Amino acid sequence: MVTRPKERSLARSVIGGAGLIAGAGAVNKLFALLAAPVLTVALGPGPYGVVALLTTVTSLGTLFALAGVDMSYARFYFSESSTEGQAVERFCWRFALAAALPISALSLVCWWYGSGKAGLPSSLASMVGAGIFLAALNTMAATRQRLREGYLRIAVGSVATGFAGVALSIVLALYWRKDAWPLLLGGVAGMVVGVLVLGLPRPSDLARPSGLPPHRRWEVLRLGASGAAMAPLYWLMTSADRWIIGAWTGQDAVGVYSFAAGMGQVGILLNSAITYAWFPEMSRAYEASRDEAPAAIGRMWGRLVAGLMVAWVAVTAAGADAIRLLADPRFHGGGSYVPWLAGGVFFYGIASLSNTGLLLRKDLRPAVGWWTAGAVADVGLTVLLVVRYGPAGAAVAACASFALIAGGVMWSSQRRFRLAIPWSRLAVAALVAVLAGASMFPPWASAPIPSLLRKLPVGLAVGSLLLWVVAPDWMRRLISGRGKNKEVK
Repeated sequence: MVTRPKERSLARSVIGGAGLIAGAGAVNKLFALLAAPVLTVALGPGPYGVVALLTTVTSLGTLFALAGVDMSYARFYFSESSTEGQAVERFCWRFALAAALPISALSLVCWWYGSGKAGLPSSLASMVGAGIFLAALNTMAATRQRLREGYLRIAVGSVATGFAGVALSIVLALYWRKDAWPLLLGGVAGMVVGVLVLGLPRPSDLARPSGLPPHRRWEVLRLGASGAAMAPLYWLMTSADRWIIGAWTGQDAVGVYSFAAGMGQVGILLNSAITYAWFPEMSRAYEASRDEAPAAIGRMWGRLVAGLMVAWVAVTAAGADAIRLLADPRFHGGGSYVPWLAGGVFFYGIASLSNTGLLLRKDLRPAVGWWTAGAVADVGLTVLLVVRYGPAGAAVAACASFALIAGGVMWSSQRRFRLAIPWSRLAVAALVAVLAGASMFPPWASAPIPSLLRKLPVGLAVGSLLLWVVAPDWMRRLISGRGKNKEVK
């Protein structure tokens, strides 16, 4: 089994892996942004609204299909022996496949018979079934590559997925039909390409029993069950707003909100990249040197949060201008939602990282309580604020609710496994980030391109300042060039 006993190795592995995945995610997102001027004009807000609502169903189905086993896979794979790690892998894959097939079929049937009551096309049922099964395969295949440090392969798969999906959507929208089908078929095609690039275990490996002892199976499923309990709550928080907005203001408003969310939630690329690299690597570091883990992991934890702050400032500063630049004028009103949506992504990132101590103790139950509280608060606030302020209220509710979860999970996590986190530096950095975001959100020019160009040097300076506050040693080495051929500490 591969281990990384030193904190510098943890930093190098996390930053290298997260950087590759985030870069690929940015390219993936770029494909979607470049396609926006074509697709938003050709299709309009309506199809985006339909896709947004269908996606909430496929997301929920995927969560039930996996039942958190992908999280258990990442934690238990680094066992005392490679033989047990392979048994964990076989068990998790067999479980995921056995659950994904019936849940995909059941979801397809439910959409076929129930979608008409919500005014949605029943003919899209096949897209629901295919979306759930392919999403489950993608998640498991990506987790398998994470555990093998195959970050480059994950990055290539992400780029290939984005390109294939966008290219097919454009062709279908221009030459076939003007409804939700081009977007959905493009998404399915992209996931197929992603699975092919990531690769699957050999069928012969999955055909035989896992060999995992019954008590270990129970431990794997129990940890996954806690993650699975949180997953529907996350789904509720990221889906209820669409349904509430749709019920109050119609599908066009959902389409505008969803497009703005796609822009405001660009930071989720960094969140996902960090999560992909962080949990396997910190588990490996903990198992290698438990005495040094609180200091090493806590120090790196704080630096990852600083990176999330930089992402929030960047998205807040550029989001509304990017919508004006790329989308049809019917979507421009969504620019005002961006800072709050980006704030929700920021706090979601912290909530995910806050699971660190709980995962190391193999007990996510406290996080379930905080996610329950956050989901209840989110739905209540969303109804209250959407009725009064429209879709903007949903964005504010999401930000506030994710902040509640992040604070609560971190409090519980620190009680069980205290990390040495530089709180004072993070507080200073947070103040700088809020002031910068508030000043850079409004347009700095009447046209979007000049506005973005004027904000760019200021944004780079703010990002550098935030990293200097939290990681001054990294910045000094970067400026002096001394860290060029050295591992990052």
